[in-house]
Amino acid sequence: MWPFSHVRQRLSRHPEAGAFIGFAAVFLLFAAAAPQTFLSHNAFSSILTSQAVPGIIAIGITLLMISGEFDLSVGSIMGVASLAFLYAAVNDVHILLATLLGLSAGCLMGLFNGALLVWTGIPSFIITLGTMLVYRAVSLTAISGGRIIRYADYSRQDPTLSLPLPFLSEPVQINFFYLLNGRLPSEWLGGNYRLSIVWWICLALLFGLLLSKTRYGNAVFATGGNAAAARAQGVPINRIRVTNFVLSGFLAALAGIIQVARLKSVDPLRGDGLELEVIAAVVIGGTLLSGGYGSIAGSFIGTALTGMLRTGLVLLSVPANAFRGAIGALVILAVVINTLVRKKQ
Repeated sequence: MWPFSHVRQRLSRHPEAGAFIGFAAVFLLFAAAAPQTFLSHNAFSSILTSQAVPGIIAIGITLLMISGEFDLSVGSIMGVASLAFLYAAVNDVHILLATLLGLSAGCLMGLFNGALLVWTGIPSFIITLGTMLVYRAVSLTAISGGRIIRYADYSRQDPTLSLPLPFLSEPVQINFFYLLNGRLPSEWLGGNYRLSIVWWICLALLFGLLLSKTRYGNAVFATGGNAAAARAQGVPINRIRVTNFVLSGFLAALAGIIQVARLKSVDPLRGDGLELEVIAAVVIGGTLLSGGYGSIAGSFIGTALTGMLRTGLVLLSVPANAFRGAIGALVILAVVINTLVRKKQ
């Protein structure tokens, strides 16, 4: 029993440890089963590029779950914010103002979720289940008949930003869509790596530091670990919860805008069902459903693991429906491991 207790104690200090072990095991499995196709830049770039958008959303979900809350509406928030951004962009609104509009829409929807939680005391699972349907109705109503809004139908050129530089006589023109989700030159890394991966990594590092090195991060853990004790110590738990909902809405909106920069279109079902995949990735990454325990690094690994699993199964010609079953099994396994690791801690 001593070795297990010792290992459990060490693992409990690092929520991402279990996810990393799982990631390594799945990586070695696919590397051995399909070395020529899986161990390639095309496979790696496909995994990272496809997971950048859910990975950014997972950061906000991690903050919420550590503080003891859920947000089932992030997929719908992403859809509405994407629609607000692109609709403004195709109607001659400056691209930066259009971006601000989309981000503000995400923040406002997140604020509404948090305010309902604080005012009513209803569990966030129920509140965001309701707002998920309400926000989705906004997209379905605004884009009726299954239409798709395409940027190319309104302009043949991508929006640009003028960046004045002191050593140049004329400002530099930067493609805004490329800045958000452009393809990195193949001669650098090969494959199809995109700037969305850079945004994902930078945001994960930023919020990881925010969670682990600041008073705000301590308050998030305290709120999810024991809300009554945190309130007694002067932690503004309601403010923390509302702030996390706003951040979750902001990150969902940002992820949607980054996706629009690549697809250059929005449909009424954008982000539909994404919330369940993101929550699964966060749980696989070691964040407890009961709150008070988790990490951004673990969610990053969990999101990458789900993407690797999807790509690996495709390369092995496994039916697509098996992916959901594999994710479900990983979620159950992750919860069991986290429970064992945290037992008696």
